[in-house]
Amino acid sequence: MVLDTGIEPPAWARWAAWGTVAAVAPSAVWRVLVGIGVDLGWSDEQLAFQHIPGGGTVYVIGLSVASLSCAALTFALVSPWGERFPRWFGSLAGRRVPPALPAVTATAGAVAVLLIVAMSARNWDRVSGFADRPDSGWARLMVACYAPAALWPVLLLAVTADYWRRHRRLSAHG
Repeated sequence: MVLDTGIEPPAWARWAAWGTVAAVAPSAVWRVLVGIGVDLGWSDEQLAFQHIPGGGTVYVIGLSVASLSCAALTFALVSPWGERFPRWFGSLAGRRVPPALPAVTATAGAVAVLLIVAMSARNWDRVSGFADRPDSGWARLMVACYAPAALWPVLLLAVTADYWRRHRRLSAHG
């Protein structure tokens, strides 16, 4: 793959980009399954509190799609389509993406996700739905599904740092 920088991203950065999606996928699957009515151990009271079925179903499925989509945008930092606007992008099609645009956006996103992860971890007993039985098998499965998401901001920041490194070289030599 030929990038505008002429400097290929290292293999670790490509793997880290895949890692962002892999880190988000388990929690997204958990939310979708709960949203569509699969019994994952939540009480009727917890489901009612979350408005599932109902508006909460739309929310958890939408959140899952949004989080997976945002994680997948990490690929822009290691792919040609992150350096040139795609054909379908109207008047900007084919033009160079200003390096600060994806880098600043990714950094802000990583900080936001880091804060969300920290707040969720701090308030886990209130957000998990298992405050009354934190040692149950379902509660442990939920932790196993959500824990990998803590890697998302770390991986995104690492890939973003590499993106900046490669694009600084381009600016310095261009």
